[in-house]
Formats: sequence, C-alpha cells, structure tokens
Amino acid sequence: MTAIILAIGSELLNGEVIDTNSPYLQKELSYYDIQTLRVILVRDIIDHIANEIHKNISECDYLFITGGLGPTEDDLTREAVAKAVGQNLIQNPDEWKILLEKFNKYKYKISPNNEKQTFFPEKSSILNNSLGTASGFYISKNKCKIFVLPGVPSELKNIFQNEIKPILNNYSIYSPNKNKLTVKVMGVGESNLDQMINKNIIPKHPIRWEIIARADGVFLKFYSINKSLSNQWKDPLKQDLINLLGENIYGYDEMELGDIIATLLKMNKLKLGTVESCTGGYVSKYLTDVSGSSSYFTGGIITYSNDLKIKLAGVDPKLIDKYGAVSSEVAEAMARGGKIRLGCDICMAITGIAGPLGATPDKPVGTVHFALINQDNKLWTRKRQFIGDRKDIRRKSLFYSLNMVRLGILNKLQDLE
Repeated sequence: MTAIILAIGSELLNGEVIDTNSPYLQKELSYYDIQTLRVILVRDIIDHIANEIHKNISECDYLFITGGLGPTEDDLTREAVAKAVGQNLIQNPDEWKILLEKFNKYKYKISPNNEKQTFFPEKSSILNNSLGTASGFYISKNKCKIFVLPGVPSELKNIFQNEIKPILNNYSIYSPNKNKLTVKVMGVGESNLDQMINKNIIPKHPIRWEIIARADGVFLKFYSINKSLSNQWKDPLKQDLINLLGENIYGYDEMELGDIIATLLKMNKLKLGTVESCTGGYVSKYLTDVSGSSSYFTGGIITYSNDLKIKLAGVDPKLIDKYGAVSSEVAEAMARGGKIRLGCDICMAITGIAGPLGATPDKPVGTVHFALINQDNKLWTRKRQFIGDRKDIRRKSLFYSLNMVRLGILNKLQDLE
C-alpha cells in the first residue's frame, strides 16, 4: 500500500513555518505498512492544489492533504478538492450546529466567514475535530482514499488517532514495530557503536541496521532480513546488545527517556527536583510536559544569575569567587542546596555556557557541569564539552542530565562517562 502527502500553505514554501505534519503522518502510516512515496508542498493557489490532487490520486492508495481548511480567503483546500474530484460543495447542517456550539461554549463571536468551514464535497464523510473549528473529511476517487486534514498539528494528530486509524484498521493491521527493533543508547559515541555492532552483533544475526545520532542518544535501528520470523529474532538480539552495552541502553522502540525516568521514580516512590542555570528550566519543562508529573517531580529552581545561585540554592559565594559559576564545585553545591530547599529525594543541577557569549579561554562555549545527588545521598559530578549552537547545547544538556537521573536512581552512574 502507498501514500502521497500534499502539505498546503504558502507559509511552508516561504520558510515561515516548518511542515511537521508530514513526518508525523509518514511515521504513523509506516506502522500500517503504508509506504509514503513523496511529500509535496503546495502554495495556496486553488488550481495548483487541484492539479496536484488530480495528478497524484492515480499513483497511490491513500492521498493525505493537510492545511487550508480555515475560514480565510486563502484557505482553499476544500474548494480545490471539490474541483479535483468533480463534486459540488454543500453545507452540512450538523457541522454548522456544532460550530455554533463551539463558539458559544467559549463565548467567542462567530464571523460570517467561519460558515465556509461547514461546506464539504457532497459525497465526503466528516472527520470530527474536537480540538478546533475545522473538521476534516475523506472521500474516494479512482480507488484512492483521500483524507483532508487541518494544518494545526495538534488537531491533525487528534483526528488521525481518533478518526482515521479506525478507518485504516479496516484495511491494514497497525503494527508499530513489526520486523523492526529500535535500541536507544547514551554514553557511547556513534563511531564506537558502529565498530562494536559490526564486530560483535552483525555476524551473529540475520539483520540489516541503521545508526542515527541525536541529542537524546544514538538510535540503533535493526530490521529482520527474514520476515517470516515475525518478532522471534528480537529477544536473542536484545540479549546480545545488553551483554555488549549494558546500562548504556536506556530504552527500546517508542520508549522515551522522560517516560522511563517517570516509571523509575514512581516505582521507587521517589521525588525529583532540579536546579538549572544554562538550561533555564528546560529540564523542568520537559518533565512537566507529561500530565501527572507532580506525583514524582517536586519542582525546579532556575538560578540563572550568581545572585540567585546564592539566594535560592544556597551556594557559598566563596565557591563562585574561587572556581567560577561554571564549575563542578558550584554544580555540586547547587545539587546539595536544591535537595534541601525542594524537599526532594533526588536533585539534578546544571551550570554551563550555552553561548554564543560568556566563554573564556579555559571555559569555551559548550562547557557544562552536571551534579546529581540521589536518594542515598550519593553525589556524582560530570563535565561535558558539547558542540553546536545554543539550542543544540541546551538540548544535549537536557538529555545528558536525564540520563544521569536514570542511572543515579539505579545507583549505576559510575557507568556514565
């Protein structure tokens, strides 16, 4: 089965907005063994959109169209779809009623142009949008199923999960990790991993593999050459990888580092706190992006200035004078002080130079010091020299610190260099 994605919006081609919807759809479709043939970006020009629809419906089983369902003059996707499939747009009275109810619920005044969002090709079916005003729709043409979705990422994902997956389930089996194993590693570099896997793993298993370096670790993706084995090949491969890499493996497949830490904290009835300088609350935000995180995360202190390191984290000013704010000594003091002030079992502290300003000859941009004090009052410090711009350094610091938390809970932080 194959799919083509049309991402509609002039802003996507002007460089103003990055298309994040298409990668999401590609990943989800791959779980159904639906191969995405291509992704096409199209400006908000009705003839261009209609022409792309007409050209592509004969080349795929599924055509996904995103964006252009809003109420403004340049939202032309529904008109283009109707033109391409040769159908009239007609108003759906139920959708008009639902739209009025949504505006009344939030006490918003509805504009006349919002009414266009209740018009759909006459033979289409509605895809309910519980998060916004633009419902999607789907329709068939020449054996191609066409799904039309709003461009707002949260709305698109919600519609896909709740409306489209039940439709796809009628034609394909949803299997996220069929014939694939993703192994997530931190603490071993990409080049070393490449040599280790080629020497110790590949000769023993009938697999092909890929290696991808990311801020949240190095991802090893393994695929079975013999598809008739189903998933029987995974357990022996996992065991060999564990023997080779040990605690450097932090997760598999869809497991996220934040979810793993949350599980460990809840399982051990522990509370985590953070004291952050160069990351500016990034770790706290990442942890609290998960609903229910208050059950294992007490909170964080952002001590961006030296004054707040002293006042809020209890850092001795003499340490800052002697070693500088970016030092293992100050990171350790931040962790110790944060544990007391936050009343947590484990405290993670970070201080560094994310750049581009603030560097010195002996402390270049990318210098970051970490300190972790765990539930047994064991304390570890680490220094890293990250490469990249400010965003890269802060993101790498986020995941390095989270991995320290994981290993600290397990009392295995000595395994992380």
